[in-house]
Amino acid sequence: MENGQIKTQGIQTVERTALILQEMKNSNKPLTLTELSKKVVMSKNNLKKYLVSFVRTDFVTFNESNKTYDLGPKLIELGLHALGKHSVISMIDPFMLKIKNELKYSSALAIWSSNGPVISKYQSSGRSLNVEIKLGYHPPLLKSSIGRCFASFLPKHYTEDIMANEMDFYKLSKESVEEDLSNIRSKGFASRDETSGELPGSLSIAVPIFNYDGEIVAAICILGFASEFTINEQSNEVQKLRKIAKEVSDQLAYI
Repeated sequence: MENGQIKTQGIQTVERTALILQEMKNSNKPLTLTELSKKVVMSKNNLKKYLVSFVRTDFVTFNESNKTYDLGPKLIELGLHALGKHSVISMIDPFMLKIKNELKYSSALAIWSSNGPVISKYQSSGRSLNVEIKLGYHPPLLKSSIGRCFASFLPKHYTEDIMANEMDFYKLSKESVEEDLSNIRSKGFASRDETSGELPGSLSIAVPIFNYDGEIVAAICILGFASEFTINEQSNEVQKLRKIAKEVSDQLAYI
């Protein structure tokens, strides 16, 4: 093996499959058959056969209304599984159980993806009345506590396009967003205390997790319903969540 390459003949079909999926990943929007065909330099008839199989196996989704293709839930599942072997995901379970046992709330862990934050771990509170959130869900960057955590601590080049789209969609001014993100950086946590669209629960608190380089690698949050907990810097929930996030960061050698 040289430079990571195996010097034996491979399977061309598999390599074409990887190319198709890679081009879909690189796109910032779902693609039509014609658009994808041009990107992978493949005839539409041949490409369509790959896409039919991808859709059947949930590797790709097909939107009938606008005839576009996008990466599907099976790829998210495989990606999260791979990340779980090499990242914060592999070590977070005992900390989320600690939240369940000590705070009695549901919790979720999100990592950053090319499409924004994505939920990669979820722990139920175990109570009869419980806030649930699906793995693979992309919470909005500027309307969720987890999203605003990433928007506050990630370098701007990662978030600026998504921020611009959401500011337009939610009718948010640049000044109000910048003020909010500055406050989050100062406090060290983000919160949401209202029901918003499809976001689960009406209360949430999110705290960043950092790696050895001081970069945010994940955000962990607790989820609840109205009046279940208090959102301020001195509240028990904020203090405990910040302590847990620090313990995780410490294990990632963050100083």
